[in-house]
Amino acid sequence: MQSNKYNDLLDRLENEELEQVELGAEVYQQLLAIYLYQNKLANAKLLWMRIPDKLKEDKELLHLNQLNLALQNNNFAEFFQKIRYDWSECVKPAMEDLLVKQREDLLTLTGNAYVSIYQNNLLKMAQITEDELKNAALALDWTREQDGDDVIWLPKAKETPPTGGNDDQLLKLTEFVTFLEN
Repeated sequence: MQSNKYNDLLDRLENEELEQVELGAEVYQQLLAIYLYQNKLANAKLLWMRIPDKLKEDKELLHLNQLNLALQNNNFAEFFQKIRYDWSECVKPAMEDLLVKQREDLLTLTGNAYVSIYQNNLLKMAQITEDELKNAALALDWTREQDGDDVIWLPKAKETPPTGGNDDQLLKLTEFVTFLEN
């Protein structure tokens, strides 16, 4: 997915916010949803602060703000619980894309950070079914092991690019400094 997917709509909504005196909740909902999708959490927070108080009572706006707070606090479990909501048609596509993006990011982060992880921990974090997790993990080329009754997922090991040894680099630097001094 492209992070610039909603750029045209975002530009139009931001201009509308600047030009209009009084906006409806729908414009703010769309702006918040796009900011969340594009991971512009500071923009979402600042938008929340300038939304008129009477509109902050809108349930969907409150829910979008709770998603922003969960993302700011890196609370994936809360985020995945809160995103399960009956969204209005104006923000539904952005929320569906955000859900997919955050799940991909979570699994990528997990794969980079862990050598192995218990399935039940990953299920709690990502708030997905076992079948969804199995499909996503296999797509990432993860392997699966059994530990008694528990399932352990093993992310594919990342290959580190070969680097020249520090001794070789130090020798080259020493030779260069010696050359410059003479």
